[in-house]
Amino acid sequence: MFYGRFVHNIDAKGRLTVPASYRDETPGGIFVTWGMDGNLMAFAKDKYSRIADSLNSLSITDPESRTLRRRILGNTAELTFDTAGRVLIPTYLRNYAHIDSDVVIVGMGDFFEIWDPDRLISKDDSGSDLEADSSRFAAFNINTRGQ
Repeated sequence: MFYGRFVHNIDAKGRLTVPASYRDETPGGIFVTWGMDGNLMAFAKDKYSRIADSLNSLSITDPESRTLRRRILGNTAELTFDTAGRVLIPTYLRNYAHIDSDVVIVGMGDFFEIWDPDRLISKDDSGSDLEADSSRFAAFNINTRGQ
């Protein structure tokens, strides 16, 4: 499971060191694609395969499903770790997420996100009304008792 936040740098070649605990969860590498919020999303192969299967089950005649498939499947890179635990994030993905030199890696449970720090601050600030959060998150029924 991916959790926590890590601040890392991208080197001049576009390489990102993935936290060791995250590499342990993804020994075969990661699949990185466009995120839903102007960030990048990274998945272990088994989780990405489920997403790909789900997307591939959508109708190719529906324009919205084609757009979603294009956004996710058409903008995915399969990345492997070098001996230093780094992945080379392709330019087109770095450009999409406005990633230049610093990044914040955010654990999201089954996947993790890669953010430009300023974009993440902006996203965090846009949803920081504690009173409104209390109401909007109540429907999720998050608890520690299990199913």
